[in-house]
Amino acid sequence: MKKNRIIWFCLWVLSIIGISLRGGAVTYGFFTAMTLIPVISVIYLLAVYSLFRICQELGQRFVSVNEPVRYRFSLVNEYPLLFAGIRVIFFSSFSSITDLDDKTEYELSPDSRIEKETRLICRYRGEYEIGIKEIEIQDFFRLFRIKYKNKECIRAFVKPQLLTIDHLGGTELSDAVKRSEASKTELDILSREYVPGDDIRFINWNQSARTGGLMTRIFSGSDQREITIITDTFRKSSDPAEFLPSENRVLELTLAVAYYFIRNNISVAEYHLRQELVRLSAENTLRFEEFYEDISQIAFSSLNTHQLLYDQALRRRDIFESSMAFLIVSSWDGAADGLLKEFEANNIHTVVCFVYSDEKECPDLSGHNKCELIYCDIAKELTE
Repeated sequence: MKKNRIIWFCLWVLSIIGISLRGGAVTYGFFTAMTLIPVISVIYLLAVYSLFRICQELGQRFVSVNEPVRYRFSLVNEYPLLFAGIRVIFFSSFSSITDLDDKTEYELSPDSRIEKETRLICRYRGEYEIGIKEIEIQDFFRLFRIKYKNKECIRAFVKPQLLTIDHLGGTELSDAVKRSEASKTELDILSREYVPGDDIRFINWNQSARTGGLMTRIFSGSDQREITIITDTFRKSSDPAEFLPSENRVLELTLAVAYYFIRNNISVAEYHLRQELVRLSAENTLRFEEFYEDISQIAFSSLNTHQLLYDQALRRRDIFESSMAFLIVSSWDGAADGLLKEFEANNIHTVVCFVYSDEKECPDLSGHNKCELIYCDIAKELTE
């Protein structure tokens, strides 16, 4: 384009020299043509800007992270004017288009359309614009170029990805299952008569021999198999490029951990802030789809501070009746100390899953007993 401008300018200067030295109809005509070229180019660009249309279509309204979905767009020219040098630029920060790039230039003949169908992949959970971001047009002589924002963008509602994992970092989740099984119940020395259906492993054979009838040990306390997951919903930035990756990873972790325990027939209770503390639960795989939908709709906010989350969690006694707790956070300010100490006082093993992009942000939990810290790098896949 710069080269074309230089050529036009040289020709325009020559036309001025021509009318200055010789004059005549030819030289004046050449000068007029050279002078009108940029004017015509600008008028042409304004006409294309006003008349050119783009249609976009996504295969489904709700998509999941890293799930390829059908995406189609059409470039439409309904007028008797040739549209030359059209380029479409895609959103690339949070989504990607396969088999197409931003460098392709399209030319539309009068009353024609160009259709392209491909696959689109969203990288993060959330609500954001996808597809064609900007349009670039240029004139026939390639003197000027206009780039403008697409007025009809597609807004996608993206759900978090459900991953099947067996470990987090260097920690095997099967170890957590064993701890949960070990703290399921505590057998008391008291016994009662055996009822068909009772677990024969808990029959008190000595007392059965004395009484002449089968006796089984009584469980003291309540079933403590439930796993607690506390999800941090604090939004620490107003920039989508910063908060979308961390929020996406937080919900991925919540779902992955919950899904692991539910697959192992261990109930899960998830807690997060939505003005007040909300509890979501799933007892088996049959209820997991509903659990997944509820987790997908979790909203993050700068009002959901850590102090508020932990203060409300401390007032919920059902949290401290669980066998194990997972705390999934993306920032650390020391407000969790009181909650971690309360877990320790109730003999609950706690796993802190810390989502980070900078190692300097990682907390030091060396002062807490029965507390395990797992680092989750945003730049790496959860399955790595």
